[in-house]
Amino acid sequence: MPEQDKLTLYNLHGCPYCALVRLRLGELGLSYTLREQPRSRPDRKEVMAVSGQPTVPVLVISREGQPDDVLADENDILRYLDERYGKRPELEETEPWGEADGRALRSAVENLEDLGEQIRELAQGAAAAGDVDRASVLTAAAGHVGLARGWAANQLQDL
Repeated sequence: MPEQDKLTLYNLHGCPYCALVRLRLGELGLSYTLREQPRSRPDRKEVMAVSGQPTVPVLVISREGQPDDVLADENDILRYLDERYGKRPELEETEPWGEADGRALRSAVENLEDLGEQIRELAQGAAAAGDVDRASVLTAAAGHVGLARGWAANQLQDL
């Protein structure tokens, strides 16, 4: 694997696109600095300064003696990571879970917790607005996310 560049990921807690990038970084065993951004786009001044846009994820790649590269799309980021650091390493058949999988699974559990919380908040808002059908669908979705989170958390115990 080539020497690792300094990586800074501009992230929004609960963003599924950011989660994909964090999972790939974990799978590849890469270290990076995480810069959390506010939920409100107008408040994302930090990511605007580096990328010119309020959307995330954004990956800033710093190499000594060279200008920073800025990737502002999850597909571009994932392509860069695969081309620069290689595809996700395959696990040995004798090892059901590798260290990279453990990091990725811990990240997934955190993301599922956030997602479940966000869906529950949407369900409460829908219920408060009297939209019973929407509230029911969202409550069911939150339950499914909770089941997935529980499965992932149980898998972590086996590591």
